[in-house]
This record gives sequence, structure tokens and C-alpha cells, in this order.
Amino acid sequence: MKIEIHLSIDKLIAVDELLQKVYELPVSLDKRENVYKSIGYDLADTFNKKVKTQIKKANLFDEKRKKITLKYHEAWALEEILKDLLEIYPPTNDYKKILLRSITDKLNQKLA
Repeated sequence: MKIEIHLSIDKLIAVDELLQKVYELPVSLDKRENVYKSIGYDLADTFNKKVKTQIKKANLFDEKRKKITLKYHEAWALEEILKDLLEIYPPTNDYKKILLRSITDKLNQKLA
């Protein structure tokens, strides 16, 4: 089962910046946390590649939304990771906070 989300460049960059914080999380012996981080690393790489592609194409001001297809467990993990990272590393910029909250809301709707 796959979930498609369409994100603007601003949202794509905001998610990428927050997902890079997954690499800063401490080492854990808990299996659940290790699974969580493992999926988080994959998601961080996926979003980072997407952002780098847009930067190379110089499409940062393109209004077209970018489609990202995630497996169900990746979409679920993305929602959970974004929620947790927003609490641990709250953005100083209110605009980014709003963008990230809208993404978690959209994921919640798609997963329901």
C-alpha cells in the first residue's frame, strides 16, 4: 500500500531540514527506537535527494508541487517522526512550524 503526498518546495525543504535532526538522536538499546531511527534515516535520505535535485535544477521558485510516494509504514513513521522532532527541535521560524504541522495533518488524513 502506497501513499502519495504532494509538497511545495518550501514544505519539502522544511521536512528535509527537520529530518536531518534524526542523525542527532542519541544511541538507544530499545528495538522500537532503533526501528524508528532506521526508517527515519531512509526518509531523511529520500527527502534530501529530492531537495538536492530541486536545487540542481534551480527550481526553487517553481510553484509546482513535487510528488513523493511513500510506503504505508514510511508515511506512518514520517508523521510520528515529524511530531516528535517538532517537540524536541521546535523551529524558530513560525512559517516552518506551520508548514510542518500542515504536513503532519495531511499525513494523518491520508493514513486514516
